[in-house]
Amino acid sequence: MISFQQVINFREILLCSTLSERAVKIEFQQYPGPHLQTMLKLLQLIQTGCKIDVNTKGIIYIPGIITNQDGMLQTYNCGVERSISYYLEILLILSLFGKAPLNIELNGITNDQTDQSVDSIINAYIPLIKKFCPDWDVSLKVTRRGFLAGTGTIILHSKPIKQIQATTIIERGPICKIRGVCSGSKVAPNLLNRVVSQCRNVFNDYIPDVWIHTDLQKSQKGIEFQNGYAVSLVAESTNGLFISCDCEYSNDLNNPEKVGETAALRLLDEIKNCGCFDTTQQQFALLMMAISQRKVSQIKLGRISTHTIETLRIIRSIFGVTFNIEDSVFSCIGCGLMNLSRQTQ
Repeated sequence: MISFQQVINFREILLCSTLSERAVKIEFQQYPGPHLQTMLKLLQLIQTGCKIDVNTKGIIYIPGIITNQDGMLQTYNCGVERSISYYLEILLILSLFGKAPLNIELNGITNDQTDQSVDSIINAYIPLIKKFCPDWDVSLKVTRRGFLAGTGTIILHSKPIKQIQATTIIERGPICKIRGVCSGSKVAPNLLNRVVSQCRNVFNDYIPDVWIHTDLQKSQKGIEFQNGYAVSLVAESTNGLFISCDCEYSNDLNNPEKVGETAALRLLDEIKNCGCFDTTQQQFALLMMAISQRKVSQIKLGRISTHTIETLRIIRSIFGVTFNIEDSVFSCIGCGLMNLSRQTQ
């Protein structure tokens, strides 16, 4: 059993533990919050034989086999502590190594101020995974928007694969176009148009190909929606790489012009400093390299976050994979993780 103390991203520990089928013990001085229980229950839902012991000092996690309920459609409530994307980032990678396809409906928050939005998952995170799994069959659809009240709903269909391919991604290429989604609930349609106009005012000095569409959630009988709006932006390079950022209405960003301008400036900052993948995705790109086939993988990153540094330590402790870093290029030889439980087609 591998022990971790004073961790800042227990979510990645649980992910690596499940993939490697190695038990872990996580000790923490302060309980992370209700979203830890939500994550553990979700992991139990998609596995068979998973054992979890939670107390005030930490948790002991013994992973099982990822069966995905033999492909049956499941429904799970993610709560209102963290957004649906917080759980989707882990769930999408685990679905690659399941016994059967994953079919699940998640209810909760689709846009918040902490995690990336579901739109960024669709437009940037899934294309990242497909760089390592070109034949991956996946579908993610937003059926209902949800802000602070957690009334959003998404449906995920994902088929397992046999093994992740080694990949070399060093040249990002120039940015050729910017796309985005401005979503809202219980607000005037004019507010969303003002956000889009402000984004375009910033981007017009740099690139002409900018297209941001609006998605206003319609009222539904029996559902109490929370008012709010947010924008998700994605920049695409000539080499097919995607860089994303999000911005949501808050007390500090209390008018559409501020939201639009902040989102546009965040995306420009990511383009300048992120390398081939943005800050929210780089740790998962490194994990995909570590569990790929036993060949050399290389990616170029820019500004490194503290979560990425912690993830590198977790990968070394659980998989025994170390990275060579030279001129912002991360390279490693994958551990050759294979999906032995996948059903034959």
